[in-house]
Amino acid sequence: MWSRHFAFDLYALPLVLAIKLGITNLTWLRLAYGLGCFLPWPLALICCRWISPQNFWLVVAGCAAGYLNAAFVAVGEHILAHALFWPSLFVILFARPLKPAAAVILLASATALLFCYESQLVLCPPLALLALWRAWREKIENGRMAWAVFLAAAALFLASATIGLCAVLMPENPVEFSGFKANTWEMLGHLGWTMTWTIVWAGLMLAACCSGKLWRIISGKAGFYFLFAAVMVWGIWPWLAPGQLENGRQWDNRVLDVLVPLALLPVALILRFRPRWLEFRRERLVPLAAALLMAQSLWQISATVNWYRDVFWMREILAAKTGIVKVRSTALAVDGMEGRELYKDAMGGRFDWVWPCLSIALAPDQKINCLICSEVYLDPKIRKHYWQPFDPLKPETLPNLEHYGLDFSSYTAALRKMNLQRPDTAP
Repeated sequence: MWSRHFAFDLYALPLVLAIKLGITNLTWLRLAYGLGCFLPWPLALICCRWISPQNFWLVVAGCAAGYLNAAFVAVGEHILAHALFWPSLFVILFARPLKPAAAVILLASATALLFCYESQLVLCPPLALLALWRAWREKIENGRMAWAVFLAAAALFLASATIGLCAVLMPENPVEFSGFKANTWEMLGHLGWTMTWTIVWAGLMLAACCSGKLWRIISGKAGFYFLFAAVMVWGIWPWLAPGQLENGRQWDNRVLDVLVPLALLPVALILRFRPRWLEFRRERLVPLAAALLMAQSLWQISATVNWYRDVFWMREILAAKTGIVKVRSTALAVDGMEGRELYKDAMGGRFDWVWPCLSIALAPDQKINCLICSEVYLDPKIRKHYWQPFDPLKPETLPNLEHYGLDFSSYTAALRKMNLQRPDTAP
């Protein structure tokens, strides 16, 4: 998508570099792509911690309440847009005086936001206004160099908002845009586990700020043990109740990567212009924000353990079968994390197209014997209306991955034997 191509490029950069360096091992290439997906937020946190250590708790809260409520589906340009918002805001508000490294962070973040995600339409205007204010202050107080940096950043943020507006008014993929709006309303009707806990914890933080009595209760020994137990249950719930894990809810929650930074922006402004309002409350906010981050991170770790259980099952299937394997004939359709999304709507699950790609990426060896496929994408009446990277029923559309040592000959032979190579013979 033209409006997101900077995000695509940044996500794929470690993978492309690995390929250019001659790496062909799929395990290392998966790790390289994962690095591109997961690195933005650690870098954003490091930058914010360096810029303003005393206000670092705010970006921690933003990470936990926004990103970690929508992070399990690791590929998402909304993730990058949210991550870039915080270093930009921290430089504008708290980098005084402006150091060269901070100027680089600001301009790099503003540039990356240009073609990142449609949320830049609402995230970038406040950044542009604040950058213009800072440019005015710098021109009065310090001279032209810092003034020019903030003026350039403001121009980039305004351009970013314009690109976001064009992407919303003329979406390249209208289905995805309508899906984003539908998922937002769906989230309001069913918050899910992590979002419900986040709202409760945010209420606790607000109440603790306003009530010294409540803070004394929760910071006491009994209160501490109670909250610690709550955080542990919150975080390890995917281990305790794997059947209730809704990984798709995290995808629906991607709107939080827009709403959370906007909700916390007034707090950032208070920290900049009226810091004494929150100064004596900092000792309350910092540990509660850290606990929120810990609970959400623990949930992601627990959910990832369940994911690796599914990977183990999938590799067992791929090693034992040949040809096309219908996903609903496997244990993944009942107990697997992806399989539980199969019945989201009458036409199938939201992630059904990924099964053949996962079969290749997670194959136990380089000889591809079978591909797991959703029945939705095997139905000729349905699959023609849905996008997929390649058609597993047509051997000629299979990706050429000989350079990486992958061999599809066993699969194509089994496909011919099963007489499934033509769309009109699909089951």
